[in-house]
Amino acid sequence: TILLYQDADDKVLEQDIFIDFNEAERVGSSDRVKIVAQLDRYQGGFNGDGNWTETRRYLLQRDDDLTRIASPYESVGEVDMSSPQALVDFVTWGIQKFPADKYVLIMSDHGMGWPGGWTDPEPRGGSGGRGLPIGQAIGHALYLQDIDAALQTVRDQTGLDAFELVGMDACLMGQREVFTMLAPHARYAVASQEVEPAVGWAYTAFLSQLEQNPDVTGRELGQSIVDTYIVGDQRIQDPAARAAFVGNRRA
Repeated sequence: TILLYQDADDKVLEQDIFIDFNEAERVGSSDRVKIVAQLDRYQGGFNGDGNWTETRRYLLQRDDDLTRIASPYESVGEVDMSSPQALVDFVTWGIQKFPADKYVLIMSDHGMGWPGGWTDPEPRGGSGGRGLPIGQAIGHALYLQDIDAALQTVRDQTGLDAFELVGMDACLMGQREVFTMLAPHARYAVASQEVEPAVGWAYTAFLSQLEQNPDVTGRELGQSIVDTYIVGDQRIQDPAARAAFVGNRRA
């Protein structure tokens, strides 16, 4: 089971993460690989696909349209994606509802390196990082200790020994402190030490390879994520998506 924690409640990244979701939809779930997502959108940024702003959970179904989501969903209201409990609730829900031999968690949003990332402006008064000195400067976020505690809680509640892979589709997360935190929770991890471009990971490309060979290890899947990065992205390969991407770049 692939679990996508997609915090698109951000003016800059809302459209980019929305398109990443649609790239994953181009593969969709199969009998052996389930792809589930929790997607939270921003109010006042990208206005596509009905311009809804709440948080929704999906079991992804195959659909080729990059401009709208076709998969069925359930709304869970406006969720504070910077809250550790939100991460616990989604991942626990996904594991219990879609049991599998292996679980992969991929988290998308802004990353800040060793402090963490995954901010959320709504609902006001979110919980992540309050009481921390760094929180006074950065605000609500999933700080590294929050992610650590959330993953431990998930494992305690579900009996999961370890995630096969935890991936962070976010800037600057490929640091020793981050991997040290993830080591007890995952057999493998993927993160970028550099700033990521807006296209993010090439979801169609690496998920297609996983669908073709569901028995791959976390190491092999991680290598696929790295090998397909940028070059396999649908916003590069798809002519219409590429034209829209190049024509709408922010300064």
